[in-house]
Amino acid sequence: MTPPRIGYLCLCENPTAEASRALIRQFVLVREADRMGFDDIWIGEQHFDDVWPTGAAIALLGHLSGVTTKARIGSAALLAGLRDPVGLAEDIATLDLLSKGRLNLGIGRGSPFTSIGKHFRMDEAMVESRMFEAMELIAKLFAETDVSFEGKHFKTENLTLVPRPSQPVPTWMAASTEANIRTAARLGHGLMGGATWTVARLQAAAALYREASGGADPKFVVPRFCMTAATREEAVAIAEPYFASLATRLAKLGVNEDLSQSVALDPAALLEMSIVGSYEEVATKIKALSESLGGAYSVPLIPTSGQFDTVKHCLADLVDEVRKLLMDD
Repeated sequence: MTPPRIGYLCLCENPTAEASRALIRQFVLVREADRMGFDDIWIGEQHFDDVWPTGAAIALLGHLSGVTTKARIGSAALLAGLRDPVGLAEDIATLDLLSKGRLNLGIGRGSPFTSIGKHFRMDEAMVESRMFEAMELIAKLFAETDVSFEGKHFKTENLTLVPRPSQPVPTWMAASTEANIRTAARLGHGLMGGATWTVARLQAAAALYREASGGADPKFVVPRFCMTAATREEAVAIAEPYFASLATRLAKLGVNEDLSQSVALDPAALLEMSIVGSYEEVATKIKALSESLGGAYSVPLIPTSGQFDTVKHCLADLVDEVRKLLMDD
């Protein structure tokens, strides 16, 4: 089985609550990841969060397109339901053109949803409905001219989008329900999982997608928290305090408490499930994760540290040490 693409998922870690410093330092790491040869570099979208200040995901993707030259760039995931679809279509098309066709578009509803709904004045059902309708309209705007459209939320009349992408933009859906997975399969979007989803949940999603699509490949994008070092002990020593802090923070934000679906609130389970260990262990875990899903398109990795040098060393080790092990069969 072909190894998955190796990505860097940049959440703009901000351990000192200095957003400007965090954003600048993280984009230095992004440039390094591109130079090192990562296949994909992804930007998350998280609102009203001091630790991950990535609410302006479109602006971040625009900057990402300018500071990279080789890696594909992607959103993991863009909250389409919060945005006007005509403006979003212009943004996506412009990003695709600026990046010379390197854009991967991941879309989702957003989670945890409590603060998003409160401040954007929408409930989950509204955002989800807007998301699907927005993507339907955007697809028409990319493919057609003089588009007239009238849905529940949006309406256009004889609209021709300028600019339009030079080629189809590959799209993934962060689909967390059976209905959404079936919709993603019907529309031909790939699947994007959550970094704290259990393997069983990922496998169920992949199986449902294949059943709903008549056997199509979900081209799964599977983010995972990661830390690697020469020994497992070194990697675990870095990851353990990160996971303890993460679980406490996510509990306050109201994430899913069902451990059969997500291990976000259990630091020990997070450590066990994530891609943490020596170079050999990390390569083995990436291979096993991909094989358990019948093949993954990309595994975007999130280093378990807010420290610049630690993340840089982890990224370098993933390219210099782990990748060559992935290629050996």
